[in-house]
Amino acid sequence: MKLKRAIKIALFTVCVIALFAIPPVVYEFLSYYDSLDQELVVRFSGKRWTIPSLVYSDATTIYPGQKLTDIGLFERLARLNYHRAEPGQITARGEYSYNQRSNHLVIFLHSFRYPYGDFPGELIDMKIGPTGTIQTIEDGVTRKPEYSIELEPETLGAIFQGDWEQRRLVPLGDIPPAFIDAVLAAEDHRFYEHHGIDLVRIAKAAWIDLIAGHVVQGGSTLTQQLMKNFFLTSQRDWHRKLKEALMAYIAERRYSKDEILENYLNDIYLGQRGQEGIYGVWEASEFFFSKEPRDLTIAEMATIAGMIRSPNHFNPIRHNVQARTRRNEVLASMLQDGYISKAAYDQAVTQPLRTREPYTESNDAPYFVDYVKHELAERYPPSVLTGEGLRIFTTLDVHMEKQAERAIAENLTTLEAKHPALRRKEKSQQLESCLLAIEPQTGKIRAMAGGRDYRESQFNRITQSKRQPGSAFKPITYLAALQETLDGGPERFLPTSYIEDSPFTWQYANDMSWTPRNYKNRYFGRVTLEFALEESLNSATSRLADTIGLERVREMAAKLGFGDLPPYPSIVLGGIEVSPMQLGRMYAILANEGMEVPPYAVTAVVDQHGNVIEGHELKAEEVLSPDLAYTIDFMLEQVINHGTGVGARRMGFTRPAAGKTGTTNDSKDAWFVGFTPNLLSVVWTGFDQKEALGLTGAEASLPAWTSFMKAATASRPETNFPIPPGVVEVKVDPLTGYLAGPYCPVTIEGVFPASMAPVQTCPFHTSATAASGAAAGHNEATEEDTAPDDSPND
Repeated sequence: MKLKRAIKIALFTVCVIALFAIPPVVYEFLSYYDSLDQELVVRFSGKRWTIPSLVYSDATTIYPGQKLTDIGLFERLARLNYHRAEPGQITARGEYSYNQRSNHLVIFLHSFRYPYGDFPGELIDMKIGPTGTIQTIEDGVTRKPEYSIELEPETLGAIFQGDWEQRRLVPLGDIPPAFIDAVLAAEDHRFYEHHGIDLVRIAKAAWIDLIAGHVVQGGSTLTQQLMKNFFLTSQRDWHRKLKEALMAYIAERRYSKDEILENYLNDIYLGQRGQEGIYGVWEASEFFFSKEPRDLTIAEMATIAGMIRSPNHFNPIRHNVQARTRRNEVLASMLQDGYISKAAYDQAVTQPLRTREPYTESNDAPYFVDYVKHELAERYPPSVLTGEGLRIFTTLDVHMEKQAERAIAENLTTLEAKHPALRRKEKSQQLESCLLAIEPQTGKIRAMAGGRDYRESQFNRITQSKRQPGSAFKPITYLAALQETLDGGPERFLPTSYIEDSPFTWQYANDMSWTPRNYKNRYFGRVTLEFALEESLNSATSRLADTIGLERVREMAAKLGFGDLPPYPSIVLGGIEVSPMQLGRMYAILANEGMEVPPYAVTAVVDQHGNVIEGHELKAEEVLSPDLAYTIDFMLEQVINHGTGVGARRMGFTRPAAGKTGTTNDSKDAWFVGFTPNLLSVVWTGFDQKEALGLTGAEASLPAWTSFMKAATASRPETNFPIPPGVVEVKVDPLTGYLAGPYCPVTIEGVFPASMAPVQTCPFHTSATAASGAAAGHNEATEEDTAPDDSPND
């Protein structure tokens, strides 16, 4: 009886406990289920991924007459992930072949969505001449001649927060069915049969884990993997697996199989490209095989599907053997599951595993990308820039950017080897340089090398550094003097007019004085304005400024973008601080016939759906008359042909060009700014800590400028500076001011407003005077003849 009573009491106790304990457990489970359900709905119905904004270069125009090496075509193709195929074996976009026997270069261009017109992805056939010059371009299918083609922009970088997860979202309908079959065979061949959890697979995995004594193989379905990637960590324990399974079950109750599969194919991690993570099948197809998913072979699809298990271990570029073994396993699963026929399997399994060629040269332009980021940050909130998947198209030419980086790097190495005093042990104290290239007519920034090494210093000297321009500022004084002449002022100043170059003290303000000195205290006496600018004579330039008045110089400086400068004579010789960007902007006006087109970097901003949300509007304003701009250009041409910039000619730069050296009196800053009719570049060299260089602009910066300009202009047509209708160019006798005759002992080129040009031939130098001079052994010469070409006063 006592035993029965005890049993009854125990049973009653259990029932009471169950009555009060079980409902809370059930309630907690239902509450947990509901919270997971809500979390899932929020993620699926809202923004599923944070898509970084991509920054692109400009497109590349290719046309007959260009040399392949000058435009760096093969380097461009490699950076754009084009794959080289054997002649006649091109089968998909992103492939090219070069038959050197027949001299034919065939490219199957990528298709690409561009803001103002899509790239359709044509097959192009180029006939290449014996020197590597493009002779003809034609459509590879219709054989219709093409006058030019566009090579798609290159990716420069991304704007992101945290990790850079690069993916391109594609709808399921755009992914080939065979690709989907490969993924299912590799990861979840019963995907369309289970409800988020595959009990057979779980049992198999559990048995393997039990034998091993720890978790070694997962039984996760494709849906479970997606839940893990969306919501969970990669930690392998039973608690996480239970949560993963429950969320997979909820997902399959709420969403269709196709919705889940589409999310999975856009979400999976498939490797690394530097700091950029490759996510989704589209990015993997483009990176590993230089193709869109639609152009992949079954073997290539199986390769990518096989990477899902271990992206780095089965990376086909780094681990070809392991990737091929895994690919064949996937192909075998596809055959076993009935996705492919035996014939298709036999063909795919014997294909060599060919990926894109590894290419070590990056296409980044870090100083330029930072410049773009800072510019856009003024117009877009951070959340939009880092998470809305904007596509930002810019003006940069990557090949030209590499030429700029190479030019300053090689020049700095040469300078330090030649002048050991310039070497510094601390990298933060090293000699620095920067180079900016602009197209004057369009305002496009084509290259921006903001320093020696971005990894060591992110300080962009193009835009952030303020340094004295020295003699690079002198053209403003000559422009002011020429402008006074064109305005009908009391003084007449033309390139052939004379000015005294001798020691000079400028009296200004309240009995204050300033005495400029020439380089090495060398003076040339009575010289033409043309010669004074050629040789960068400080005294002659200052005397000219004093003659026309400092206020005129300040007005011209303000007109050219330098604001309201202080009324001190030293500004005439560049005694102010400016950025290389400011100086480049001023010289771009001179190069563009007096028209100002502001430099810019961003061409268009496009959203994820291809809508242009910002475009660039070209603005142009006449700042100088074409006559005035051409006159100063002519004078600056003489700087390169005969003056302080003649080193460019000695280095083999033969194109029509104008420019100016610049060195501060304390030798802390060395400049060269120069331009052809269609490209301008600025080079600065110095120490960030403002130590003395002991070198002129001609010695420290001109070599880098010349090296860059020779390379950057090689693919461009050679043109002369256009002469405006109101200007004439004639040879004159500088001793008399008349048109030069056949017996004038000295002649110079001069440009004049048509109304002021000399019309009478020199009456003083005739056959008789020439014979008399020869008999006396006397040779008349001006100061120009006795002045050496390399006597810099900058």
